Amino acid sequence: MKALLYEGPQKVSVKDVPVPEIGEGEALVAVEACGLCGTDIVKITQSKAAPPLPLGHEVAGRIAALGEGVKGFAVGDRVLVAHHVPCGECHFCKRGSETMCPEFKRTNLDPGGFSELTRVSARHVARTMLKLPKRLDYAAASQVEPLACCLRNAKRLALGEGDLAVVVGLGAIGLMMAQLLKARGVAVVAFDLEPSRVRLAQKAGLEHAYTGREGNAEEKVRSLSGRRGGDALVLTAGTPAFAAESLNWLRDGGTLNVFASFHPDPFLRLDMNAVYHRELTVTAAYSSTPEDLREALDLIVSGTVDLSPFIRDTFPLARFPEALRQARGREILKAILLPQRD
Repeated sequence: MKALLYEGPQKVSVKDVPVPEIGEGEALVAVEACGLCGTDIVKITQSKAAPPLPLGHEVAGRIAALGEGVKGFAVGDRVLVAHHVPCGECHFCKRGSETMCPEFKRTNLDPGGFSELTRVSARHVARTMLKLPKRLDYAAASQVEPLACCLRNAKRLALGEGDLAVVVGLGAIGLMMAQLLKARGVAVVAFDLEPSRVRLAQKAGLEHAYTGREGNAEEKVRSLSGRRGGDALVLTAGTPAFAAESLNWLRDGGTLNVFASFHPDPFLRLDMNAVYHRELTVTAAYSSTPEDLREALDLIVSGTVDLSPFIRDTFPLARFPEALRQARGREILKAILLPQRD
């Protein structure tokens, strides 16, 4: 089969590899669609990890084979599957920190979603493989996983009617996060330096989306929040220096929410006196739980989130370098790989 292999920083290639063998309780999924996530881009361009490194985790496809003992699924079923799965039994899992579970970070798909076929472990089959409704196409289904990540973050923020969130960055995750918050009754003001992404956000129903280039971003936040400042500042892009400077966009008692990894400099000089005297909260969310995945699928099926901006740019595996270039260059919002198209 064809699979995209990581061979070191800045080096990936599509090669012929053996089809993974499956064991008891496992599944072999023919990948129909897999989204290119920002974390995949970071792994390819900046990772110092030794090969092999699984790539591609926004996976939707159909079951090609099943191991002994699998119940509730049949060959040919249309499914989605997430790449990490918690044990459900450890200290972390029992206290709502499933994404910090050691088992969660250890598990993955084999060899990842950027392949014609991927092996799904028994634990994945039991907890993170979900059947798809017939009317949901594969490209849209591949976006359940990133939406589940946004849903987990929204739950941790606990915002609702009467609250205002400032979303910084209108890439795929930023736009998805902003739409989800709006659907939960939160007023959203969003910023991105790229005018085309601001226009895309406005077309998606985000009335208050701006570039911020005019230098009046804080004033916009103040005017839309009754002068108090935002209840939460959600960073899906930016720099640590920007994060520190934008604390004054928050109301007293507000929340600084880190919802992205920062490269190459991850260090933030935070005014701890401001955190103390203003009772600010710093929070984050990483990945999603099996329950988030199920809820995100329901949200997509119901049409709560408009996925059209995320699924319009598709590529076969052979054109992965082009997909990577366009995604890195911000020419497109999201690249969806279609391994079966090859």
